[in-house]
Amino acid sequence: MFKTESKSRRLARWWLPVALLAAGSSVRAQEYTLDQLLAKAQTSSFSVQSARLDEVRTEARIAEVKAGARPQVNLAGDYKRYLKIPGQVVPASAFGGPDGTYQVLAFGLPYNLSTTVQAVQPLYNQSLLIATKAAKASRDLSALQTQKVREDVAYNVSATYYNLQTTAQQIAFLRSNVTATERLIGITDLLRQNQLAKGVDVDRLRLSRTSSQTQIESLQATYNQLLNTLKFLAGIPQTDSLTIRTTIDETTPVAPANEYTINRTDLQLLDQQRTLNSLEQQNIKAGFVPTLTAYGVANSTVFAVGGDNSYLKNVPGYWVGLQLNWNLFDGLTRKAQLSQKRIDNQQLDVQSRQVRESISMEIANARNQFLVQQQNLSTTRSQVTLAERVYAQTQLQFKEGTVDVTDVVQAENTLRDAQNNYLNTLVRLRTAELDWKKATGSLVSR
Repeated sequence: MFKTESKSRRLARWWLPVALLAAGSSVRAQEYTLDQLLAKAQTSSFSVQSARLDEVRTEARIAEVKAGARPQVNLAGDYKRYLKIPGQVVPASAFGGPDGTYQVLAFGLPYNLSTTVQAVQPLYNQSLLIATKAAKASRDLSALQTQKVREDVAYNVSATYYNLQTTAQQIAFLRSNVTATERLIGITDLLRQNQLAKGVDVDRLRLSRTSSQTQIESLQATYNQLLNTLKFLAGIPQTDSLTIRTTIDETTPVAPANEYTINRTDLQLLDQQRTLNSLEQQNIKAGFVPTLTAYGVANSTVFAVGGDNSYLKNVPGYWVGLQLNWNLFDGLTRKAQLSQKRIDNQQLDVQSRQVRESISMEIANARNQFLVQQQNLSTTRSQVTLAERVYAQTQLQFKEGTVDVTDVVQAENTLRDAQNNYLNTLVRLRTAELDWKKATGSLVSR
């Protein structure tokens, strides 16, 4: 079979997309490329949606902080019904009595209704100014966290997509081999009927076919699981149909250069956290500075008494003022808080150095893996070509009776291994390229 087909036709047959590997579906679903899935995941992924909601919540927090600098207006009401009007002790001499004696007098009326409106406007509050800056810095931090989530989603979608393509092509290879084995079974059975082959030869071929079919079923289950995972990562409902383009790009990507630009979100997150930590230290120091607030009050109090001599009187009152608050000593609380923030800053410096070293390691490993798999791809491609030739020749020799069926099965297994090795190497090469992009921070456009 392999002898009569050209290499281009064989490749076309092998890379033929598996339209609907999910069994039982008769409707062709939309076929997604990796770029299409990545674009969909950037908007539909649950992780990305959650991260974007965090950005919206950050904007709400910024609005809350800004509101603290605006005037605050409060309305208060108070009603009292004195069962016994409280008295005050006054000198009796104030009312013509003897010196050194005192008298208890009850001032007021039994019914009191008071309404107060107070407006407060902060005039100077350094802590509030710093909190506004910190809120804006948290906006940048939230955006970076969303970018990190987008990068993780892009990496996971790509890795799952590559694994799915590999599994689909392994299934296609095995189905092709099963078809070839079935034809060989027919030929061998015909030879057996003419006493030119043994019955055990047919049984061996059938056993090989059963083994391939079992592998197909196992790979089919793996394919379905990966497909469901890909749906979840891309934000596609599990009830929707999904078909991927199973044609694996055989173009060898360009090897990563030694010159590159690191644009990692991890480092930017640490830098932004340092900025926030610095603002928090400034906020703690602002506690040593006094605050000044202006306020205005409008008050209306109604006094009343019932009975035959009922009386009702409203007494208004209006005033404005300035209020100064200054915490002169807090028991060294702020000093302890500043010490903690300095330690946090030292930890961020250590984490930054650690991340930089980790990035350098990831870049070196990805580049080395890329170069190794690039060389392996050429080797495994040659092995597939050689295994095809050996398998085709072994089939021909079997038909001519110069080799037995064991040699055919062995040649088939060798071809299958060569095909799988080539596919795995191709995917490892794509994964190395993916790791390189992740290490340099070029997975997702900003």
